[in-house]
Amino acid sequence: MHGDLETDHDVLVTLHRFTLATAEQLHQLHGGTAGIKQTQKRLTRLHTDGLADFVTLPQAGRAKAWHLTAQGAAVAATFPEARRTDAQTLDGEQFAVRHGREHLLDVGRIHAAFVADARERGEDCGPLDLLPARALPAGEGGVYRPAAELAYTAGTGEERHRLRAFVERHRTGVGAEETAAQLAACAALWEQAGPGGRGRGRAWERRWRAFPRLLVVLVGTAAAGVRGAVADLRLAAEENPAVAELLAAVPAGAARIEDLVQRGPSAPVWHPLGGSGRACGWTEL
Repeated sequence: MHGDLETDHDVLVTLHRFTLATAEQLHQLHGGTAGIKQTQKRLTRLHTDGLADFVTLPQAGRAKAWHLTAQGAAVAATFPEARRTDAQTLDGEQFAVRHGREHLLDVGRIHAAFVADARERGEDCGPLDLLPARALPAGEGGVYRPAAELAYTAGTGEERHRLRAFVERHRTGVGAEETAAQLAACAALWEQAGPGGRGRGRAWERRWRAFPRLLVVLVGTAAAGVRGAVADLRLAAEENPAVAELLAAVPAGAARIEDLVQRGPSAPVWHPLGGSGRACGWTEL
């Protein structure tokens, strides 16, 4: 970000990476101290220039969700920040078709919550520190593709340290099998042997110093239903020994998206998946 107001460059890169975002989400990521009307004017100008377009959401208020046009995508693709190194990653159109608007916008809401919390705490999580749908080789020809992969710098001064997390979006009641499959794929990544089959877990150690935390965000879960949703996730883990071992070894938790957005990821909104401990902040899992 340059100054107090996002630049065209920043917005184009973000839309290229996240496919779809509301003006509010873009303002939370890039707006600085400027009012949201300035962000809306920025988007209107990009629309006039043929670089961005929008769809009107059916929710109350009929908010707009913005995306790049073909021209805008071509421009954004020339920026180094927009380039991806994982060739298996779906392009924006394929990703939108596979996951739908709600998924894309929820990933944006989750990202904005982490960015806002980091700024409030004097820590570091920037607009491009969450990477959607990164494809990671997992096991015998398999792939683990989390909803997003998060990078976060916690602490201040000399006590700063890098944290990473995989983010999954769990739709309570309708996404149980999908989430169970995602957990199994993550477990395959975690237990993947190194070159020549040497050493369980050696493969991921070549990429990260510590295996990323696993954060499951509950969508469509009422406050009274959190315990039941977490219990269901634990049951799914128990059915797969590899997943059970993963959750016993790797910090993992589940939180409602409303609690995450309203209270922040550092608040005690995460329920551990590897045990029955109390709710805590995501760094305390």
